[in-house]
Amino acid sequence: LALLGCGGAPAPARPAAWNAAPDGQQGASSGTRAERYFPLVDGHIYHYATTSERGEQGLLVARVHRADERRGELRFPSGVKRFAFTPEGVIRSDTGVFVLKEPIAPGTTWTGEHGGRARISAVDAAIEVPAGRFTGCVQTVEERLGDRPARFVSTFCPDVGVVAIEAASGASYERAELKSYAPPVDVGPDGVRRAPAVDVGPPPGVPPGAR
Repeated sequence: LALLGCGGAPAPARPAAWNAAPDGQQGASSGTRAERYFPLVDGHIYHYATTSERGEQGLLVARVHRADERRGELRFPSGVKRFAFTPEGVIRSDTGVFVLKEPIAPGTTWTGEHGGRARISAVDAAIEVPAGRFTGCVQTVEERLGDRPARFVSTFCPDVGVVAIEAASGASYERAELKSYAPPVDVGPDGVRRAPAVDVGPPPGVPPGAR
C-alpha cells in the first residue's frame, strides 16, 4: 500500500510537517480531469482502517498539504509523499511514476508504483467502506509477475480521492478502507471541538435586537 504510506519509504517529514496548522494554498486546482479522483485539498485529514491477512487492524492517518495548483503532499507521521498534477495524469514527484494516468478510461495502462503493469479496470465502480457508499469511482489494477508476484487494486472516487487499496502477494494480504475525511476542526485550549457559530435569528415573535 505504498500510495498511502503502508509500504516503501516516504520522504522524511520536516519536524513540524505533521502537527503544523494548514499553511498551503487554499482553493488551488490544476484543472485536470484526474484531479477530481485524487483531490489534494489543503488541510483535509483522511483516516483509513487497515486490515491484514492475520486479522490485525490498525489506523492510518494522512493530512493534505497543497503547495500550489500543480503540486501537493500527503503527510503521514512517518514521512511525506509528494504528488504532481500533469496533463498526462497524477504522478509521484519523487519517482515520476503515475498514480493515475490519462485518459481516464478502461484499458489505459502504465508502469505502476510497484513495478508491475497497471491499468484502469473500471470508471463506474461502486464501493461501500466505513466512510459510506461511493459511486462513479475509478478502479485500477496493478499486477506484478516474476519471482515476487503481487496484485494491487486501488479505488479512486470523485471529489474524495483514495477510498480503498488492497494488496495481495502470496499468502500476504493488506487492505485499507476510508473511515473518514474532512477539514480540520477548531479545537479550543480546553480540548473541546467547536463548529463555526451559526446565527439562527431571534425566537418567533421577538424583534431583532431584543435578545
